[in-house]
Amino acid sequence: MLELRPKGTRREATPIKTRSLDVGRLGTPVPDPTSRQKPVLHIPSPRLTSRDTPSPVDPDTVEVLMTFEPDPADLALSSIPGHETFDPRRHRFSEEELKPQPIMKKARKVQVPEEQKDEKYWSRRYKNNEAAKRSRDARRLKENQISVRAAFLEKENALLRQEVVAVRQELSHYRAVLSRYQAQHGTL
Repeated sequence: MLELRPKGTRREATPIKTRSLDVGRLGTPVPDPTSRQKPVLHIPSPRLTSRDTPSPVDPDTVEVLMTFEPDPADLALSSIPGHETFDPRRHRFSEEELKPQPIMKKARKVQVPEEQKDEKYWSRRYKNNEAAKRSRDARRLKENQISVRAAFLEKENALLRQEVVAVRQELSHYRAVLSRYQAQHGTL
């Protein structure tokens, strides 16, 4: 099962005991079978006070544990030679980088007569050809990075959707348990 937790935190090896109750998965109290005390079930009220408010979690610090092994050829095409390998797990694109680019019509080519093709003309053509090549390579690199990152995010999204389904099922189960308890023992 997928596990979400803030980066750098460790999972507890044993459940936490609270007033003869064990806190099980998702913080649900489970009665201690050795205790003779009546279990005390604390359900937080829908209106949270400032001290009951959980501390906010920064979404960027949540690490989704999953296996994602992109094709090494895709990573090579998404990385700048001589630099660090592109990591789709950590790289974030800015809004500006992800904006669609307008399609520009090419200008008509103007034929330059042979008598005007001097040394200055050929040096400008050479520089322009090199700049066009760099621009195409940069665009291709960015497209490759976006496609690898998109593949990673699609896989992560699928796993998170599965986790949401599992958590919702668990929540409905606990709500049913709570309603049966309240029907038998009265509201809390």
